Amino acid sequence: MNRRRNYYERKSKVPIFIAGAVVIVIIIGLFVLLFNGERKYKEYNSYDENTKQYGTVEHYEKENDHFYVSFYYPKVKEKNLNKIIKESNNNYLKSQKKKKDQKDILYLDYSCKKIYKQYIVVKLDYKRVSENKKKTDQLKYIMTYDCKTNQLLTLKDCLRGKYGDLLNSMGIGEFNKDSASIEVGKKSFTYYSDQKLKNKIVVNYEQNKNYIKLANKNIPSNAPLDIKAPKLMKVDPKKKMVAITLDDGPHKTLTERAMAAFEKYNGRATFFELGRNMEIYPNVVKEVYERGHEIASHAYSHAQLTKLDPATLDAEISRTQEACFKASGIEPTLIRPPYGAKNDNVKNAFYSYGLNMILWDGDTEDWRYSKNPDGAQTVCNNIVADAKAKSGDGNIVLIHDIHENSIAGLEMALDQLSKEGYQFVTVSDLIKYKGHSEYR
Repeated sequence: MNRRRNYYERKSKVPIFIAGAVVIVIIIGLFVLLFNGERKYKEYNSYDENTKQYGTVEHYEKENDHFYVSFYYPKVKEKNLNKIIKESNNNYLKSQKKKKDQKDILYLDYSCKKIYKQYIVVKLDYKRVSENKKKTDQLKYIMTYDCKTNQLLTLKDCLRGKYGDLLNSMGIGEFNKDSASIEVGKKSFTYYSDQKLKNKIVVNYEQNKNYIKLANKNIPSNAPLDIKAPKLMKVDPKKKMVAITLDDGPHKTLTERAMAAFEKYNGRATFFELGRNMEIYPNVVKEVYERGHEIASHAYSHAQLTKLDPATLDAEISRTQEACFKASGIEPTLIRPPYGAKNDNVKNAFYSYGLNMILWDGDTEDWRYSKNPDGAQTVCNNIVADAKAKSGDGNIVLIHDIHENSIAGLEMALDQLSKEGYQFVTVSDLIKYKGHSEYR
């Protein structure tokens, strides 16, 4: 009886032993797997602590059959910069192609620092490494974020005037004025002309003060320091647009009235201003910029540019750029030649300053009605007709902000056009969303 009892007891314990053994095997397997995985990717689960001077460290980790991803990137209080960094990471991941029978490691480390409490310099260093480490691809990005304007700095944000001459003297024959490969430092900034960050130029602030556009009390520059970031409008690309442009200002009172008229309908305008008037009313120029309207050049004295010698032509442009810069901290990128007079010499002169020529689709000839009792209504009718001309969308309309009847007519026209679903946009926004044949 005892033998039989012992037999059954031993038999009943067998499943327990088997189950226990299975559990042990699983635990050991998991331990080995985790240990080997940790050891395998150990060097990609760390970062350089010395380069993290601003913000906090975020880590993104993911693994599949084709990639092991380990991204260390900064999180800062500037939300727009976080968005830019996130977009960079996503774009990099999307760009990486899978390889057959191969698993690669995608790794990101970074550096982040703040300069003069205004500029955040971020360097992103992406690496792709095969598991056997036979091949490594590397891609680097460097950018500087301006906390004052809440956007990345570009080359044209750092330099002003005929800065192409400066870059040429430094050995840079070709450059991208919209490139954001900028590293701002305390004594100079560096422009990188390739993505591997090998080709670069260093621009010393003190030595090139007249070219420096950066506005900071610690950086030698002629830029004004009391300029606020502009209040820009949100444009709906699906809605009808018209760019109503105003020539010959700024005017001491009518320019303000014109701005208020556009802002009533959440619109903005482009003011083609004369340099001589900018010098008389610099505070108006500043206000135009800060309120989110666009400042463009109409040359200095309203001279017919095609009749000028090269030196005088250059002065018409340069004096206007200088007047605008002193008042607002920016230089126009668009120009409308007085009377629409142009030739190759004029175009080449514009090009040397990085200026694009803008004419018009409809000229209201509002100046003809400046003294007429019913002139305001005529101007209104002409603005509406020119806005609706051709396809009725994407037109550039010309008026002036130096005549009372022109502004009164503008106020009536904006009310009528807004009811018909029009947005009032700057020329630059019109070109961005609709394109335009007069953009040169």
